[in-house]
Amino acid sequence: IRQSDFVLVTAPITEQLLAESPNLRLVHKWGIGVDKIDLEGAARQGVYVAITAGSNAAVVAEHSILLILAAMRRLSYADKTMREGKWIYTELRPMCRRLLGKTVGILGFGNIGRNVAQRLAGFEVEIIYHDPFRAPPEVEQRLNARYVSLDELIEQSDVLSLHCPGGAANRNLIDARAFARMKRGSILVNCARGEVVDEKAMVEALKSGQLLAAGLDAFEPEPLPASSELTSLDNVILTPHTAGSVLDNVAPVATHAFNNMLRMARGEAIPKSDLVVV
Repeated sequence: IRQSDFVLVTAPITEQLLAESPNLRLVHKWGIGVDKIDLEGAARQGVYVAITAGSNAAVVAEHSILLILAAMRRLSYADKTMREGKWIYTELRPMCRRLLGKTVGILGFGNIGRNVAQRLAGFEVEIIYHDPFRAPPEVEQRLNARYVSLDELIEQSDVLSLHCPGGAANRNLIDARAFARMKRGSILVNCARGEVVDEKAMVEALKSGQLLAAGLDAFEPEPLPASSELTSLDNVILTPHTAGSVLDNVAPVATHAFNNMLRMARGEAIPKSDLVVV
């Protein structure tokens, strides 16, 4: 990085590293999460920061649907017990729920949240969402999604799927108070950032039955420590922050990023949707 003009990163980027890289013009994030990049430091150093907006939205949305269904049908527990030689047909029935007819709440209605709504269309669910920026009416109509307040989202959702940014503003946004206000027996899915959820409060909600189950792809810290109580709970589906990691999406993301580097090299503008720091 210290000798580069452009870098494509997944690792943390500090202001000190930027200051030690005099030729650096652009830090490009693989994906969209920039919580590990010192944005204020980049602005002070005059370094642009860009993301691959929308390039992994479809695959993250697919993973979110996977976790919703896996949590509702206790997939990991069913698989585990069968591998142990058990046939728990009658035991599973009271643990499982159908998605049909449920209210699915989406917190964060950017590219990923909208892709989740689109992929829920065939499941005959009610879709509600909250985002600081309400979607245009035509988008709400196309996705059959209804805007609600954050309080209403938490209180009305049978399934709550998180797609909001991390960072200080959203740290522990879903805390003990939020879990207490959720419907008893609801489902939480997190394909956003681990710090959005208070893990201790989530574990208590899972143990008490306030949460029926959870599907989690993001944690705080990462990697998830083996000592985490989440690893011992049968009503949790765990994946190692792989929602956006599929082989056949590597080329589109890389092409997206390198096209932005070429634009900058040619003196052309990078799309506004990709620019984080100018």
